[in-house]
Amino acid sequence: MKATRLLTSTYTNEPSPSGTLTAQSPSRAHREPLRGVARGVLVAIGIALCIMPDAGGSESVHIKEYISYRSYAYMLLDNKQEYKCLNTLYRHESNWNPAAVNGSHYGIPQGNSEYLLHANGYEQIQWGLTYINGRYGTPCKALHHWMIKGWH
Repeated sequence: MKATRLLTSTYTNEPSPSGTLTAQSPSRAHREPLRGVARGVLVAIGIALCIMPDAGGSESVHIKEYISYRSYAYMLLDNKQEYKCLNTLYRHESNWNPAAVNGSHYGIPQGNSEYLLHANGYEQIQWGLTYINGRYGTPCKALHHWMIKGWH
């Protein structure tokens, strides 16, 4: 029986007794990079499910509520440590509630912008991350500032 070795699996040239070609499972060293690829594909699928064109044929894009606000923020950041910092910050600020109001501060990021009054939770997260990136650079730096000053 002649075997041909391809990157991650071994295939035989002869069928098994059931009539199918057999393959060995990839080794652990070969599975890890594949998991990274699969994770990226899942993120892309998640984003594709969240951003759907309007059924009326309009060119505007509406974000559908298929995933939680936290999952959406994690997908935008794609960094576990930065997400943990953002989660802590937004949990203290608004508990991830897009309708949260504290004086003249609104939404999930508790920003001082009336835009946040009318934006959905996903738009609020985008606004908040843009604000954080412009002012602090990263959510962890924003959290550090919040811990020292009590605001960000």
